[in-house]
Amino acid sequence: MSSKRRAKSMPDFQVFELPEMAKILGLPEAKAKNWTNERTGLVIEASIRQATGTGTRNLYSLEDLYLMGVAREFSKAGFAPKAIGKLLDAVRLNLPRVRRNARLVLWRLKPEGPFHLSQDRDRPDGVTLWHTLEIGALLDAIDSAVEKHQNKRG
Repeated sequence: MSSKRRAKSMPDFQVFELPEMAKILGLPEAKAKNWTNERTGLVIEASIRQATGTGTRNLYSLEDLYLMGVAREFSKAGFAPKAIGKLLDAVRLNLPRVRRNARLVLWRLKPEGPFHLSQDRDRPDGVTLWHTLEIGALLDAIDSAVEKHQNKRG
């Protein structure tokens, strides 16, 4: 993700552990942990470092944090973890190209079909499921929560 998309005071490179991500997003740590393993059908992998055994921890990037924030929004909207996993696949592929001020529309033509993502579009014709997400407001809120968290840490 380009540094132009981040808040001006955000460093270019950030590393998070799972408990930090949960705290920043206001998620119960157990829920965040469930979203990082394969038990629920929703997997947000650590992109910086995967834990390799006792004493090592997964390390997550700012993009991973954004994805978990998107997952939280889908969860609040009532989507099941397996559906959120499929939605995140569509978002993950497109997140680097999404404009910060865009309104994302996720949709699919049939109940078990693949999800598609468009920016700033109304409900597509013939869709069975669609969801709109104000991505800029969400990412800005996450950036603000990260800043507050870092200021508390010192």
